[in-house]
Amino acid sequence: MEAAWEMSARLRASPPPIEAAADEIPLSARFSIPRRRLVAGFMAASVVGVGATAAWRYWRDVELYRTQVGERRTVTLADGSRVHLNTASTIEVSLKEDRRLVRLVKGEALFEVAHDKARPFLVDAGTAQLRAVGTAFNVRIRENVVELTVTEGVVAVGQNDQVERQVAPPHVAAGGGAVIGGGAVAPTVLGDKVLRQRTAWQDGVIELEGETLPQAVEEFNRYRASPIVVGDARLANIRVGGRFEVGEADKFLLALESSFPVEAIASPDGGVLLVAKP
Repeated sequence: MEAAWEMSARLRASPPPIEAAADEIPLSARFSIPRRRLVAGFMAASVVGVGATAAWRYWRDVELYRTQVGERRTVTLADGSRVHLNTASTIEVSLKEDRRLVRLVKGEALFEVAHDKARPFLVDAGTAQLRAVGTAFNVRIRENVVELTVTEGVVAVGQNDQVERQVAPPHVAAGGGAVIGGGAVAPTVLGDKVLRQRTAWQDGVIELEGETLPQAVEEFNRYRASPIVVGDARLANIRVGGRFEVGEADKFLLALESSFPVEAIASPDGGVLLVAKP
């Protein structure tokens, strides 16, 4: 920011070019913007944009944490709560005197909330808002819905900011989950196997229990820079199972080719195309 300010100041301090009289300037050029002014304008706009973002975070006391593709990270917040971030995930954290607010911008995170009755712990994830006092739960933003998995305690579930306004919002207890989307909240009871499967990523593991091939590929693609693509609709109904490390897509593809009539074709960019064997 300091460098940008200095550069913009230099640009503003530069003397303007000597301009000819209006009648000496061709009509086509009278309305053009000098390049120097254009650069100065872009620099000033950039500085204002960066400054506005920094100021918003400063006044809101917001901290930003993120992970890259294939990275996992654990963040300990000032209140003692811990947030485990999965691959390609981003959160914004704002701890206030009367509440603790975390916004899951994208990806997936598991929250271990420190007990504090005076300050509810709120998580905004897309259109869903979740509230907990002392508990542990996993939140994943999918394409069209938000997926909640509660491993400890109780979580109140609502749409947008309804969880704070509702007298009795839906509650999900440990061992349960919910799908939130389209203006609806659908709680469900989860078995031990599903709970373990949804949180296996903390150990760097992908557990497959009869998922379709596209679903399994989606899980591996979360940890890959170049995706695996199911290129044949005839493969969509294949169901697979197994336990793999998140970086073991190659082992998964080998097992797939040895167990099903599937051929994995590598592309120059590192991606893989799955087609049916002739």
